[in-house]
Amino acid sequence: MNGHGSAEADGPAEAVSAPGPGAAGPVEGAALRVDGRRGGIDQVRRVATRLLAGSRWESLTDDVRLVLSELATNALLHGAPPVEVRVLTGGAALRVEVGDASHVPPVRPPAGGDGLTGRGMALVAAAASRWGVEPAPGGKVVWAEFGPVEGGEDGPGDAGAGDAGAAGIRGAAVPGQAGGLPIRGVMAQTQPVGAPRSSPGHLVRLGDVPTDLLLAAKNHVDGLVREFALVAAGAAAGVATAVPERLAELLTTVTSKFTGPRQAIKRQALAAAAAGRPRTPLELVLPASAATDAEQYLAALEEIETYARAARLLTVESPPQHVAFRRWYIGALIEQLRAAERGEGPVRTRSLEQYLLDTLGAVVAAQRTAQRAARLQRVTAALAQATTAEQVAAAAVREGTAVLGASGGVLLVPRGAGRLDVPGSVGYGESMIATLRAERLTDRLPATDALRTGEPVWLESRRDRDVRYPDLAELEPTAAALCVLPLFAGERTLGALRFSFDHSRLFDDDERAFVQALATQTGLALERARLFAVERAARERTTLFAAATDLFTSTLQTSRILEHLVGLLVPWHAARAAACQVDDEGGVRVVAVADRTDLSLGGTDPADADPARTVPDRGGMTRALRTGRVTSSPDGTRLALPLVLGGRPVAAVGLVAAAGRGYEEDDHRVVAELVDRATVAIGNARLYEQERRTAVTLQRSLLPQRLPELPGLDFAWRYLPGSAGALVGGDWYDVLPLDDGRVALVIGDVMGHGIHAAATMGQLRAAVRVHALARASPAETLTQLDAATTRLEQGRIATAALAVLDPASGRLVVASAGHLPPLLVPPDGPARYLPVDPGPPLGTGLPDYAETEHHVDPDSTLLLFTDGLVEDRHRPVDVGMELLRSAAVGSGHENPDDLCDQALQALGRSIEHDDDTALLAVRIGGAGPDGRPAPRSDPPRA
Repeated sequence: MNGHGSAEADGPAEAVSAPGPGAAGPVEGAALRVDGRRGGIDQVRRVATRLLAGSRWESLTDDVRLVLSELATNALLHGAPPVEVRVLTGGAALRVEVGDASHVPPVRPPAGGDGLTGRGMALVAAAASRWGVEPAPGGKVVWAEFGPVEGGEDGPGDAGAGDAGAAGIRGAAVPGQAGGLPIRGVMAQTQPVGAPRSSPGHLVRLGDVPTDLLLAAKNHVDGLVREFALVAAGAAAGVATAVPERLAELLTTVTSKFTGPRQAIKRQALAAAAAGRPRTPLELVLPASAATDAEQYLAALEEIETYARAARLLTVESPPQHVAFRRWYIGALIEQLRAAERGEGPVRTRSLEQYLLDTLGAVVAAQRTAQRAARLQRVTAALAQATTAEQVAAAAVREGTAVLGASGGVLLVPRGAGRLDVPGSVGYGESMIATLRAERLTDRLPATDALRTGEPVWLESRRDRDVRYPDLAELEPTAAALCVLPLFAGERTLGALRFSFDHSRLFDDDERAFVQALATQTGLALERARLFAVERAARERTTLFAAATDLFTSTLQTSRILEHLVGLLVPWHAARAAACQVDDEGGVRVVAVADRTDLSLGGTDPADADPARTVPDRGGMTRALRTGRVTSSPDGTRLALPLVLGGRPVAAVGLVAAAGRGYEEDDHRVVAELVDRATVAIGNARLYEQERRTAVTLQRSLLPQRLPELPGLDFAWRYLPGSAGALVGGDWYDVLPLDDGRVALVIGDVMGHGIHAAATMGQLRAAVRVHALARASPAETLTQLDAATTRLEQGRIATAALAVLDPASGRLVVASAGHLPPLLVPPDGPARYLPVDPGPPLGTGLPDYAETEHHVDPDSTLLLFTDGLVEDRHRPVDVGMELLRSAAVGSGHENPDDLCDQALQALGRSIEHDDDTALLAVRIGGAGPDGRPAPRSDPPRA
């Protein structure tokens, strides 16, 4: 780029050919236009390097690049486009010029300053021989010159003087600096350099401020603008993240609005600093339009600050003292300009110190309000999570006591019998809590008044306390002041917040508003906790009643039902409970007790029990049995409820409540419901027992009372009805002697239970006798029996096995209608089940019965049984049959009774069982001299 004319400018720097204002005619060098959004600074440096390469100025390349960079950057940041750069190399001195469309000259900060901006001008002053600012049409030009290098044509200091009046040699004063052009004639500070003067405007006097604060605040704003502008430039060049559109608009406002007054204030601060004055008096002459510019500038700057905080640009955010200063001087400036525009007289402006004091008062008040709001927010968050009255009290009382500085606080909730409950407190001893619990809603005390009337109570001194509530001095002598706030849910009073103070105090509007807000939130939380409790109680009651139904229906014994009832009441609804029943002789016997300390349950004889502990409210139970009505103690802590069947009390239950509480209406309902369900269960058990006794009586009457005594045969039988949990069934057995010396052995089981099953069994037994005695074969007899079962129209199915035994020959013929095979126990060898070919059960209408023939040795035992012996809900039938066969192996039984007993024991039928069971065992004696079975000398065992 040697020679005349323009430089070759590629990329973002646009070449121009016009020489600068300081050049006299054509000179060697280059000129280019800089676009800061597209990396123009780098282009400027590259152009300077190529231009100086190989020239007599090559040794100054680094200094020239530095100065050009700083001047161009300053123009881009603080000037206005277009920005043009010129490098003039044909004169005695090397000259660089940077022009822009702004009239505001750059400011060089004092040495040692901490501002982020203006330091580039210090570098320019250090690197160049001299520099200065000249007005230009539509803007200004900032220039710098470099003297001739050693060995050059011109000696040092002989550079063209140019516009020597505008600037001195290196380090000399420049316009607006201390020691340069004077500050008086302030209008020059707000108008373009070299531009014609406008009207004088309005004189604004702001008073004096600390110089250090003024410089720091202005430097910070300049730094903020510089940082964001650099970011914007980097984003435009593609080397940084794009700046949001709104932020770019704000930056434009800050850099273009109110620029003159800001620079004027900064120059005054610099002059004061250079003169060593600790305070700077601020005076400006401004047009009325500057008020609007100032408003826009302040609004934009504070919005930028908001952005900086949101983006966590902490180094950009202004310190609080800078913000206060900015708001003060701009506010005062606007106020004076607007008053002058309206033609009003001078406006007295508050000093900065007075403004800070007033702001401090507002800040302290706002801080106090914010602290209370924060506490209220915390307690609201805690209350939102509370699901019980105790949790509500813990949050509300703790926070309220801390905020108000109270010596004690408590949440009070009305309960039954006109008393008060205390879910939670802070700062109150046990005696005070007991005193509060003892208060009645009819007492004339602060808490009861608030609950009764729904109005808050405020006591601000002991005199106030003694006049309004004389009894309070004795109940709470340390309380000098007090406030009580009722808690509401709609129109209903739920409770009260009570705070005590050990010193007199005045409750101002803010404090009253806070306590009212706390009471409102507490009331909502208390109602929410109440609804939670109702829902919780409903779920618990549903679960409790379901468990009660399962327990009460799991047994048919009255004593067991009463034990379950007492076990459900303790510990959830009683600390102690007991139940008694009326026996068959009319006496009263305690059958179940429970105590929360050991939760022991079981029948207890009153003679062996401690009545004070294990038989609570014994007298109450006696009265309940005598009157048939619920009885309650005067304090509501004891209950006795009768269980009435058919208008006659048959049992009673007594309860003692946990310490510190009594039975409320809801408790009465829950206990009464449990007692009603137990009563129904006892009634059902009694009805069942009556039907069962009838069925057992009928069934036993239909079974053989005794079996025939036949020579050479020994019989044993067992019939076990089902347990109390099941009605009797239709199991039966029979032995029928036939005319030809044979004997028919029958075992059967009618499906189902109860009287109808027993009746069906009786009819089938009679039918078997008719057909068997008619000498029908076993298969024919079962066929006739199937037809008879169908004719009964009972809709029942039965199984049966019929065996015809010839004792003389040992021949056994067996037919089965779906029944289990007989078990044969030989005198030696293992027991085995006789193979049979079972046909369909009786009552199906599809008779198809086969007969199987077997030989039975003398001294063998034949066992016929129903499925109740070998099958239950926990064990399949094949497992039970194997247990039975194993129990009979090698038994060596001398009579069938032993076999029956061992079979019942091995299968666990020595105790009650769900299904009824029938067994028929027959032992064939050894042969006599005539070849027939020898008769037994001992009678058979029943």
